[in-house]
Amino acid sequence: MLIEVRQPYVDVSAQDLSLTLGAPPAPAIEILHVTAGGLTLELRLLGFSHQALVAGLSETVACVPGVAGSLPQRRTSGGYDFRARVEHHARAAYTARAAQLIARAAEDPHALAGVFPDAPGDSGARLPAFTALAARALPGGRGIAWTTWHGYPQSGDIVVTASSVERVA
Repeated sequence: MLIEVRQPYVDVSAQDLSLTLGAPPAPAIEILHVTAGGLTLELRLLGFSHQALVAGLSETVACVPGVAGSLPQRRTSGGYDFRARVEHHARAAYTARAAQLIARAAEDPHALAGVFPDAPGDSGARLPAFTALAARALPGGRGIAWTTWHGYPQSGDIVVTASSVERVA
């Protein structure tokens, strides 16, 4: 599903992102429900990134005003696993990668992409700011996983997160 977001995005840089666990549901631009691996996941596209709600877990990745970024490379707890990395792209590569991710999410019934008003790139060209989210079952139906991409055109950075929750047997 592809959403054209009419409000400006408020995240300003990949380095300002933080992971918050346990936050209450935030106001969402769009919500996608996916049932897979015996669990139901609610992926929430926010004006400031994403939130995932599943099996009593709340994961929020966002820039929090007044809070220094603290996005860990990895965090695990029980059956929950979170990983994050940043891809650094030149302008043309960023544009191509963003187009690929947005198109893939638009065609996938278990994905959602929000494209924000274009932001100026390093050369003044307009580039897409976006957040894309996609869910899938874990192998063997053990639980559910989701991947997110957050695009920052002003720097050419794309933050990729990969999370999963395994069902408790």
